[in-house]
Amino acid sequence: MIKLVLRQSFNPTLQKLAALDARLFLGINQAHQRFNLRSAVRLVSASGDGYLYALLAFILILVDRQAGSTLLLVGCAAFLIELPLYWVLKNTCKRRRPFHVVAAMAPFLKPSDEFSFPSGHTTAAFLFATAASHCFPALTLVLFSWAALIGLSRVMLRVHFVSDVLAGMLLGTLIANLSLLWLGQGL
Repeated sequence: MIKLVLRQSFNPTLQKLAALDARLFLGINQAHQRFNLRSAVRLVSASGDGYLYALLAFILILVDRQAGSTLLLVGCAAFLIELPLYWVLKNTCKRRRPFHVVAAMAPFLKPSDEFSFPSGHTTAAFLFATAASHCFPALTLVLFSWAALIGLSRVMLRVHFVSDVLAGMLLGTLIANLSLLWLGQGL
């Protein structure tokens, strides 16, 4: 049996949410172990490392110059907002990563920073999916499915809790939509 090591909280509601988050984390990782998806999960996670976003934007410019250029502009504006905001949230919340909270759950990769909230990979994936689906609506299902898989991969690699991923989904989507509005692209 896996032991949960939860910090004591004076707020019983927050304590219950933390326990639920840890149980969801354990459930996803137990299912993951049954199917031995580690290589596929690493590949999905790596597709959200950031390099692919710029490459896809330039490829989409070749597909449709107007829509691709809009995507590149919106993406640059959105990432200029996202990166400092993400850094401030990470270093303000200072949430410990799952492998520090759930005993015997070592991560399958070394995270790029110390804290887990919010998931940067998920934030960037949903930011890109939102902006790209605005410019290329036919790709919406593929883009959001890919973004969701990136978020799930971060839980399966044991570097994020489900709530880190949910926060990343909301943050990325919100920043992309605000950038679209700011640049006059509307919703």
